[in-house]
Amino acid sequence: MKKIISYSLAIGIFSSALFTPVANVHAASLTKAETLVQRAQKEATALKWQISYEHTKSIKTPDMRVFNSTKSAYLAAQKEIASINDSAKRAELEKRLEETVGSHYKRSMGYVDAITSGNKIQKLSDTLELEYRKDPSSKLTETAYRALSEEIKKQGKLLYKVYGKSTREAFITKYKSPAEQMLLNVKSAKTATGLINDLDQAIQKKAKQQEKDSILNQLFLSLEALKDDSMYYQLFDEYSKIIRKDSNFLSQEKELTAYFEHMNLLINKKDIAGVFALYSEEFPDYQYLKEDIQGSFNENDTKFELLNAYVYTIISDYAYVEVEDLATTGNQKESILNVYLLKKESKEWRIVDIFTPY
Repeated sequence: MKKIISYSLAIGIFSSALFTPVANVHAASLTKAETLVQRAQKEATALKWQISYEHTKSIKTPDMRVFNSTKSAYLAAQKEIASINDSAKRAELEKRLEETVGSHYKRSMGYVDAITSGNKIQKLSDTLELEYRKDPSSKLTETAYRALSEEIKKQGKLLYKVYGKSTREAFITKYKSPAEQMLLNVKSAKTATGLINDLDQAIQKKAKQQEKDSILNQLFLSLEALKDDSMYYQLFDEYSKIIRKDSNFLSQEKELTAYFEHMNLLINKKDIAGVFALYSEEFPDYQYLKEDIQGSFNENDTKFELLNAYVYTIISDYAYVEVEDLATTGNQKESILNVYLLKKESKEWRIVDIFTPY
């Protein structure tokens, strides 16, 4: 009997030693996994705000300590969860980990990749701008243009993979849109430069006005697409020098200068009919214009003297002219600057509109 009892006790002790620790191991593993998931969730929450434009109000590389600690906690939790025998519990924790940690970790990787891509685009854009300002038509500019174009095609899609509409738009605003505008500026400047050369050749060979007008229309469409003011004015100055090689343009510029001198003479005489005849029927509120002229003469006793008339363009019988007048009212003198759009109607210039220069 003692042997049986001793044997039974031995079996009990043995069984306890064999099975109880295994159950404890499973429970301990589950508890550890839950603890690691909670830790990973805490790290991921901090990382989540690092990659949210609405929170940071800027696009910048997230704190890599936060990124790396999230990564470590995420991988540690994954490993521990994989050791759980209870498939239902394992699946539950895996789902929780992916939804609350994995999603933010993977989004942060996309965010960092997009910054790397954006920085590369920005660097190539800076190189292109440097060469473009030296000479829009140089081989170095062309090489830099192609490099940026290819990089935008290759890497630009990463910018669209960033999570969150506002964050994604911020990436595009910071990197992609300025680079694309730089490409457009270079293309427009290069096209304009070529057209200025074409205009020069057309003037030298005394081409018909129709051919010159065609070049001028294309030239100003290219300049209009150019959003770089300094390059716009640089190219406009080059155009202005070339167009004044054209004897027809110069003769019309003199004609327009005489036109504005005559207009001031009519205004100073308060000749309502004469001033009214200078305007085209296309002028805004033309039906009220004669009354407006009369009202202005009644209210003001101002004398005008032409200081300068500078013709910007003459294309297809339309002219833009910047006019500077000296207006004298009593003892007060004032310089007035306006830009006039004129149209040649029946071989006579008529005012179509008046603008304030900027």
